[in-house]
Parts: sequence; C-alpha cells; structure tokens
Amino acid sequence: MSPPERSRALGIDLGTTLSAVAQVNEFGIPTVLPNVEGSPTTPSVVLFDGRQVVVGSGARDAIASELDLVVQLVKRQIGSQWVYEYAGIGYRAEHISALILRKVMRDAQLLVGPVTEAVITVPAYFNDSMRLATRRAGELAGVEVLGLLAEPTAAAIAFGYNRRPEGAIGVVVDLGGGTFDVTVMRYEGADLTVLATGGDSYLGGANFDKLLFDHFAEQFAIETGLDVNDPDALSIEEFCELSGDWLTRATHTKHDLSTRERSTVSLQAARRSHRLTVSRDTFASLSRVLLDEMSEMMLDVMNQAGLRPSDADVVLAVGGSTRMPMVRQRISQVFGQEPDTSVRPDEAVAMGAALYAGRRQLELGQSLMVAPEAHRYLEEMHITDVCSHGLGVSAFDASPQAGGRIVLTSILKRNTPLPCEASQTFYTARPNETSILIPILEGDEPDPELARRIGQIAITGLPEGRPASQPVLVTMRYDRDGILQVEATDVESQQSAVAKIERGLESVGTPEADAAVRSLTIA
Repeated sequence: MSPPERSRALGIDLGTTLSAVAQVNEFGIPTVLPNVEGSPTTPSVVLFDGRQVVVGSGARDAIASELDLVVQLVKRQIGSQWVYEYAGIGYRAEHISALILRKVMRDAQLLVGPVTEAVITVPAYFNDSMRLATRRAGELAGVEVLGLLAEPTAAAIAFGYNRRPEGAIGVVVDLGGGTFDVTVMRYEGADLTVLATGGDSYLGGANFDKLLFDHFAEQFAIETGLDVNDPDALSIEEFCELSGDWLTRATHTKHDLSTRERSTVSLQAARRSHRLTVSRDTFASLSRVLLDEMSEMMLDVMNQAGLRPSDADVVLAVGGSTRMPMVRQRISQVFGQEPDTSVRPDEAVAMGAALYAGRRQLELGQSLMVAPEAHRYLEEMHITDVCSHGLGVSAFDASPQAGGRIVLTSILKRNTPLPCEASQTFYTARPNETSILIPILEGDEPDPELARRIGQIAITGLPEGRPASQPVLVTMRYDRDGILQVEATDVESQQSAVAKIERGLESVGTPEADAAVRSLTIA
C-alpha cells in the first residue's frame, strides 16, 4: 500500500516584526505565499478591537493612534510570564503569536487549500521555554506542528538547495526585527551539519529604531526646549501617542537610509515641531555599540566552532535588518568578504522551513507529490542542529580548586548535536535527607550567579536515616526541536522524578485566553 497523500506542509517564519509562509510547489521549488493583501510578508502586529482582532498591516498602521490596543514585538516575550490584559483576559506571548499564526495560515490556505501541517522557525538562540511556548502557539492556532527549526539553519537549507555545495563552511548572520543569530555549518551535498550557534534574543532592528527615536528626542529638545522623555512634559496618553508615531517614523527613516544617504523626518509634540535630517553616517555612529555587539558575537561563534573568520566559504545575510548598509559593511569587515544575499533576506527562512517540512513529511511516511529530483534530494537531506545553551545543575564542589562552594556543573555542553542525552552522578551533602532538590541551570560559566535558573527536580519520600554522599543520577535530554527533559534518580532507592521546568505557562487567565484565541474573529 502506498503512503497516504497529504497536502504539502508549510514552512512558517514566525518573525518578531514580519512573518512569512512558504510551500514547496509541485516542481520542488520553495515558494513564498503572499497574504491576502498581496504582500510576501505579514507584520507580526495584533490590534484588539472588541470581539475581533486585526493582524498585520492594519494593526501596524494603528500603532500611532491606538498604541494601547496594539501588541508588537511579542516574540521577545515568548516563554516568559509577560501578560497583555484586554477585556479582562490575560494573553501571554504564545496567545498573541497564535493569533498571528492563525492569520498567516488562513491566508496561505486561500491559495493552497486546507493544509494544516507546518514547520515553525525559531531563533537559534531560543532556549527550551521559548521553543516550547512557540510550539504551543502553533497548537493553539490549529497548526499540526511537524517540528521547530532554527532560523539560520532554515536559511542555510534554502541557500544550499539550489547550489548543493560540497565540503563548504557556511555562516548565516541573521538579524531580524527583534533577534540576532549567528550559525556556522558545514555543507556536504544534502547533509548540513551545524557546528556552532549563538545570538541575542533582544537584539534586532527594533533596537536600531529605538536609537533613532532617542536621537529624535535629543534633537527635538535642543531645538524646541521640550524633552519628550521628561515625565512632566506630556501626559501618559500624549506620550503613548507620540511614542507610536515617532517609532513608526524611526522605522521609515531606517528604511530610507538603506537606500539613501540622508532622510528627513518631521516631528511634532505639544504644538511644537521640528524638521530633522539624519545622515547615514550619523545613524552608523549612533549604532556603533550595537554593531560592536554583533561583531563580538560573530567572532565568538566562529571561535566556538574552532574556526577563523577567514575559514568561511560563504557568509549568508538574512533577516530584513541585514539590508542596512552599515550591517553588511560590518559583516564584510569581520569575514573579509561580502555577504551573500542571493536568497531574499525576508523570505529565506520561510523557504528553508518549507523544504524541511517536506523532509519531515517523508520521514512520517507521507507521499509528497513533487518533481523526482526534488523528491530524491529531500529524501537524502539530513540536518544536524545543536543545542544553543549549556545546561547543568547547581551543586556543591568540595575540590580544592572550587574552594568548597556552589558551582554550575555542566551536563550538556553548548553546541552539542541534537538530539542528545547525557548523565552525571552527584552525591547528597548531608545525612538524614528525605528529599532532594536539584536546581537546573542554563549557562556556560561555572558561577551559578551568571546562569539562568529554568527549573528544579524534587525527589521526595526517601527513607529516613540515610547517610550522606548518596548517589543521584541526573539525566538531561534534548529532542531534535531543542526541547528539554530532565530526570533524576536516587540510585539506592531507585526513586526518580522528572523536572518541573519553569516555562512561564502558569499565569492568570490561561483557560480564558486559550478559548479566546480560538474564538476571536480575525478581520
């Protein structure tokens, strides 16, 4: 019996500022699907309007006038306890993301039919809680999530699909609206192996917008005497309206300066106005700190891979913010070569995700109706990704080197290939312990103060009278999507527990928000 035929799954780039959807067509070519407005990308912005929501360009246009009803840059909050309150319901970031996914899926289905399966991309540097919340957003939106894929890896797949490089080192520099990732990988035909990855979930085009906003405020104060950042200068309502307007103007200025040497903006506040001209050189000067942070990250990831910048055979620039000339210039300075932009920066991630979705469908035994050559390549495609964060536990180290203090003892190293599993034995510190509490830490430094505590394991109900130094086996597992499971076993009693990961999924209004996400009408 032949495998069941299903619609070709989608690849979804769920971006901080823009989202895109792609599908592999019958010829085996990944193609971005335009939304109902005819654009290849949809702004990741949501406007709440009674029992309906507006998602996309309409919501973005409302930022200047209805800022308190607009949610944007929500991807930066995913996996956290952040909540947006509207009409008595608390929406977490995955709820807002689900509304964006509903919009882009609905638009795609108008073109390709009732497909529900998709691969959703995430920044390479997303941790476990962020990835799990992204998967949940897809499920809330009615998406059958075939997998999560790191955005730089998706872009690398899209690039390699047309060129099929052999023995080449590729670097993907991905600067989107809200996140920055750098990934180093090796191409071997249909095999793509990630060697190292790193990034910053809070560095992106929005940071450059904020620099321009601050420059606007500084120059406006000099010319008019009004400091808009002074809490006594404007009411809260006036400042919110001004912020939405000026940030929109900052974004337009940034875009202008990608193609022009200077841009002029008209600013108004409290019946005062100022016409300001910003040059490309001024913008670059304002952005030097952000550019330096990018350089440090690029060099660090190359070092993690055991390579020099000159070892890169190709450097791919993806993410809309890499269109800024100063960003491309900085990439060129680091690697000694111009970045490759042959795959459109805004579309590369969605296209690669669509190819990976086809591969996942074949793995699941589904029939994929594409051209024979493309079918063979997808069958042969093998992607090896890595975990983006080191993981360990907080434990007492009595060695002379540690001086008898609490340290982060690493179990899974950063950049370990996925899926992966590792175990380590620890020993209890005191006699008569009837319970064991083991903190789980995310980080790469031995000082636990520099790490992020993401959860804990508690083994309870142990027999009384136990001596000290009893062995406890801790096992950590990452699946292929970079989602974590941790288990601890008391060796003597064989009692075990699975970690409770503090993923920020228990906050006010969860059932109501879940139901609202499914029932709200998307205009």
